[in-house]
Amino acid sequence: MCKQLESWDRHQIKAAIERRCKSLTALAKIYDVPPQTIRNALDKPSKKGEQIISDFLNIPLHILFPTRWTNQNKRIYPRNLRNKDL
Repeated sequence: MCKQLESWDRHQIKAAIERRCKSLTALAKIYDVPPQTIRNALDKPSKKGEQIISDFLNIPLHILFPTRWTNQNKRIYPRNLRNKDL
């Protein structure tokens, strides 16, 4: 399989899962999590869902989700830009 240097989009990730003859729901059943956990990971941060997808595809988190994970598999948390009561 050819390695991609750019970040994967949700469609590429979903297609890679389906190429292995698994739907997102079937993948959720294998890992005993709600299907929404896997679906959420495609659109927004979902640590457990992202880890399951990474494990299943055998592709590091930082390649699949580079805006969410560092090369050292550390979670990148977005900064909250809302003004808090000062």
